[in-house]
Amino acid sequence: DDHVMQSPPSLIVHEGSNATLSCSYKVTNFQSLHWYKQEEKVPTFLFALISTGIEKKSGRLVGTLDRKELLSTLHITVTELGDSATYLCAVEAQCFLGTCSLDPNATTEAPATVRWVSC
Repeated sequence: DDHVMQSPPSLIVHEGSNATLSCSYKVTNFQSLHWYKQEEKVPTFLFALISTGIEKKSGRLVGTLDRKELLSTLHITVTELGDSATYLCAVEAQCFLGTCSLDPNATTEAPATVRWVSC
C-alpha cells in the first residue's frame, strides 16, 4: 500500500535556530519527491528531488533524498519569521504510460501530506 508521511506534525522553533522536517514514503514506481511551502491557499513549489546524494537549495532551505531509506528531509537554516508556513511533501509515481493524479481524499492540515493515487 502506497503512503507518504510527514513528521513532526508541528514544529515550534525560535527565530535564528534551525529546523528539520522529514517525509517518509513507500510508493510503487517512485519518480520524484517535491517540497512545497504554503502560506496562503496555494502551495508554492520549492524543488523536486530525484536522486540520492544530491541536495537542492532554495535560499536557506535545503532538501535531501535517500531512496534507500525512502526518506526526504527539508532543512531550514537560521529561521526567520517569514519561514512560518505549512510545508508539504508530495511523491510522484509513474503509472504505466501516464502520471498518477492527486488523491481526492488528501488533506491539507498543517503539515499536510499530499498522496498520489495508484492507477
